[in-house]
Amino acid sequence: MGSVLLSPQQAAERLMVSERTLRDLKRRGAIRYVAITSRRIGYRDDDLADFIARQVRCDEHTEPQKPSKRRASVSGAAAANIVPFSQRRRP
Repeated sequence: MGSVLLSPQQAAERLMVSERTLRDLKRRGAIRYVAITSRRIGYRDDDLADFIARQVRCDEHTEPQKPSKRRASVSGAAAANIVPFSQRRRP
């Protein structure tokens, strides 16, 4: 028995991505597909599994960074346009 083809919707669900993301992956050549006709395509389970296997990553353990206590400062023309919340008026 041959491979069962999945529709783009089914393949996107299996990969937990949108159909648009799946189309982008196909267009970039990141994922294999079967051209049934010039306008209809399908995806094999094996090709989805291969794509998933290539995406596996293992980040090195790093110490979590402490959040910075610095506040962003605004200067110059931007500072002149700031209106304190208490002084804002509704239109």
